[in-house]
Amino acid sequence: MKSIIKKILNRFTFFPHNKVKLASSEMPECVSEKWINTTDGEKLQAFYFEHKTQTKKSLIVYFHGNTGNIFSHHRFEHAEKLYNMGQNVLLISYRGYSKSSGSPSEEGIFIDGESALNYAKNTLGFNLQQIFVFGRSLGSTVATHVAQNKKLKGVVLLTPLTSAKEMARFMGFRYFSFLAQNRFNSIKKIKYLKSKLLIIHGTDDKQIPFAMGEKLYHKFKGKKKLVTIEDGGHNNIQIVNPDLFWNSIGDFLNL
Repeated sequence: MKSIIKKILNRFTFFPHNKVKLASSEMPECVSEKWINTTDGEKLQAFYFEHKTQTKKSLIVYFHGNTGNIFSHHRFEHAEKLYNMGQNVLLISYRGYSKSSGSPSEEGIFIDGESALNYAKNTLGFNLQQIFVFGRSLGSTVATHVAQNKKLKGVVLLTPLTSAKEMARFMGFRYFSFLAQNRFNSIKKIKYLKSKLLIIHGTDDKQIPFAMGEKLYHKFKGKKKLVTIEDGGHNNIQIVNPDLFWNSIGDFLNL
């Protein structure tokens, strides 16, 4: 019964596709394709935006949302923007997305997140104090999960959700929210973060309500900042107020 429930919930959670692609010839010279082996035997596609001559080393490990693939929703462009702000960036494709092997699940993408962090340390040569983790939408749950009890350089959550149970209620499935149990339970995990935190959320987000970002912000007791994008939706917060969006991230990276 539990396996059936998981399959049903996964079908309503993950929407990977490979319709959007970027040819190698279109990639900036700073980008190289990497392959990350997970602890449970999957192989993840990733792109590494590297400052080869940079002396001050820091890295952003970026976890995207639940739809599309590594190239869609301007993810590649956002990674390039962060690179141009002086950061090395590791853009991760979860299992079942793009060319990564396997099929996505909550347990699986959390393993992907931990494996990406291990790759950043053991292969790319960064220590935890040099690493930022970014998570957008569903990716915020991965970032929150992997950041628990670790002293990172910082954590950035963009349009984050509190938990699957609260999302089910928000979407009108109150009577079925019990099926979500403790899935994607960032509101519980966020109290275990040991790093400074930036949350950016739009007030007109119809997919993940602004109140969830606020709730996560108030739950966390460490050094933190909440940036409110007035009239910002779920996918356009960087368009509605690009100066506030990018300047807030830039300030946080340089704190």
